[in-house]
Amino acid sequence: MNASNSNVDARRAGPRRRIFLAVPLARGLHEGVVAAIHGAVGGHDALRWVRPDMLHITLRFLGGMTAAELNRAIRAAQAAAEPFIPFSVTFAGGGAFPSWRTPRVVWAGVGAGADGLRALAEALDAALAKQRFPREPQRFHPHVTVARVRAGGPPPDLRPYAGRLTGSEAPVIGTQRVDAIVVMESMLHTSGARYEEVYRAAFRGGPSSHG
Repeated sequence: MNASNSNVDARRAGPRRRIFLAVPLARGLHEGVVAAIHGAVGGHDALRWVRPDMLHITLRFLGGMTAAELNRAIRAAQAAAEPFIPFSVTFAGGGAFPSWRTPRVVWAGVGAGADGLRALAEALDAALAKQRFPREPQRFHPHVTVARVRAGGPPPDLRPYAGRLTGSEAPVIGTQRVDAIVVMESMLHTSGARYEEVYRAAFRGGPSSHG
C-alpha cells in the first residue's frame, strides 16, 4: 500500500486485524541476530526461537482493529514518520525480560541509534493519541525479541549466560538503516503466526523533502 492509497477498504477488511507498528530488520541481519543470541545461550531447549524473517523492533502493539481504527493508525504512522530523516541503528548484546533468572523473552539489544528509536516511538505515541488511541504507559525499550520461553514448565535460569550478552564479550551483530514506520498485521495460521506489511510510512524530513 502506498501513500496515495492509504485507506483500508472496510468492505474488504473482514474481522478485526491484529496490528502492530514496527521497524523490521533488514534482510542481511536476520540470520546474524539469531545466531548471535543462540550462540550466547547455547541454544537452550526451553527456548522457542522466532523465525528470522519475522524479527523486528516493535514500536507499538495495537491489537485487534476495525478498518476504521486501522486507517487512523496509518494516519498516525504517517504523521509520526513525516519529519524524521533516516538514521542507522546497531544491534549489539542482548538481555531477558523480566530477568535472566526468570525469563519469558530473550532479546537482542540496540546500541548506537537507540535514542533515534526512542524519539520515533515517542512521536508515534503522540500521533496515536491525536487519533484517539490511548497513550503507551510503559517506557519504550528498543529491542528485538529473538526467543520466547516454551509454555508448560518453569522458566530456565539463564543467569550463567548473561555475561556473554551484557559484558565485554557482548557481540556487535550489525547495523541497518531506519527510514520508515511499518504497519504490520499478525496473521494466525495453523503453522503459527505470520507477519504481513500493511503500510509503510516513509521518513520525509530533511531540507530537500519539502521543496
